[in-house]
Amino acid sequence: MTYDAKPFGPAQEGRDELPVLIGAGAGAPEALLLLGRPAAGRVRVREWSGQNWSAPPRDRDVDTAALLGEIERAQQAGRRLNQSLYAVRLWLSGAAG
Repeated sequence: MTYDAKPFGPAQEGRDELPVLIGAGAGAPEALLLLGRPAAGRVRVREWSGQNWSAPPRDRDVDTAALLGEIERAQQAGRRLNQSLYAVRLWLSGAAG
């Protein structure tokens, strides 16, 4: 029997956005980021804050390396992620899906 480990489940395959939920901690509220497909080293991010889930998302265009660093720092600060850093790296590199 072989095991084919995939960083993305069937619900995420073929999607145009990767949802990344970052838990509260280190003085920051919970946050939901929807990461668009990267292009030319940039990625569109729509972000909601746990301080006001009903507010419109904050839209931003971010350098992929800067965004990865931001997510890595959140995890290093003890905040939980719903995605593995491996899956986020693959997504931001354009290698996913």
